[in-house]
Amino acid sequence: MIRLKSIIIIFLLSITFTITAQETKKFSLDIYGILDMQACYSTRKAYSAIDGLFSLYPLYPSYDINGKDLNSQDTWNMSAAASRLGVRLGLGEAMGARITGVIEADFTGQAGGLAHYMRLRMANINFKWNNAQLLIGQHWSPMVLPEMMPGNRDLHNGAPFHPFARQAQIRLDYQPYEKLNLVAAIGFQRDFATIGVSSSRDFKQQCNTLSPEINLLIQYRSPNLFFGVGGKITTLQPREEFTLGTNRYGLNTKVINYTTTAFLNYKKGNDNFKIQAILGESMNDLSLLGGYYESSFDTINHLFSYKPTMVFSSWIDYSHSFGKFKPAILMGYTKNFDVDEPEYENAYGVGMDVDNYFRIAPRIEYFFLSNFSLTLSVEYASVKFKDEVAIERVGGFRTAFGLCYLFNY
Repeated sequence: MIRLKSIIIIFLLSITFTITAQETKKFSLDIYGILDMQACYSTRKAYSAIDGLFSLYPLYPSYDINGKDLNSQDTWNMSAAASRLGVRLGLGEAMGARITGVIEADFTGQAGGLAHYMRLRMANINFKWNNAQLLIGQHWSPMVLPEMMPGNRDLHNGAPFHPFARQAQIRLDYQPYEKLNLVAAIGFQRDFATIGVSSSRDFKQQCNTLSPEINLLIQYRSPNLFFGVGGKITTLQPREEFTLGTNRYGLNTKVINYTTTAFLNYKKGNDNFKIQAILGESMNDLSLLGGYYESSFDTINHLFSYKPTMVFSSWIDYSHSFGKFKPAILMGYTKNFDVDEPEYENAYGVGMDVDNYFRIAPRIEYFFLSNFSLTLSVEYASVKFKDEVAIERVGGFRTAFGLCYLFNY
């Protein structure tokens, strides 16, 4: 009897090992990453994050008792926090689809944290059929197109002109024709959340509405050309409650924000030209300018009213390769159409006092190897704040060096 049990156990174990071996053949793992060292020198303090490396725009003058502008100050910093490590997973097949996954992290801090903290960048599973893909998990916001990333190596990646954000989402790509791609996605804010009434990024503003962000895009792709249009709708609830004196009021006022974009990427030989325009409301969740205004509390109806800003943003990136060198230039312009709303009491967002802003940033990249490069870039930034705050434009220069090595990227 004992011998029979032993035979049965051995038989079952052999079947288990055989099945595991067969499943293992369908599984694959590929490690990739970037070693990214950046150093920058600025002639003026800026609205920024990650120890000043994620720089958005020069700050408005702040004068001391002697009339000295405290924001007109040279700064210097160096960091390797943008280095990242990722894993691509082959997960086999199911329902006629090839299944893959990605997990990726860098060291630029958690939401509200400090640089050098490990942070989740990507974590998703992708089902791929012949003419469709279904992605579930954290990935680039559908408004952030990998094909449209500017070529600069600076950590800001072209923000606040080029959108920059990741989010948890369910995304479907469908190709009715070979060169045409339709995208529909619902997303949820987290690290790149809209700035709320606490003056910090608050993803609960969206969670409390029970309404996911909705994205729709149409894309055309050929060997030399990629272009399309798209848009998104985001619903927010700035406050859950408000206390006035000894009275506590529950609130559920919603703010609906609309965003549209058009984009084009053209390649020919050694030349690459990219251009994008974005028009939208309260777009600081995309690392762009904007937010919303809040009225004073209505003591009769017991509520607040809100007005999102309308902001236009655009950028152009052109590069030309010859030999081991790639000179290029990135130019951006953004305009806030709602820079001053005196009938509202509070303003929450990024650059709410910025009327318009432009940046010119030439760069040159030298390639030691095809995956190993050194970049020098120089930025000139100029901001016009709202008239009653500052008549003159505020400008500053920023010089950045980047040493970047990519492996299996």
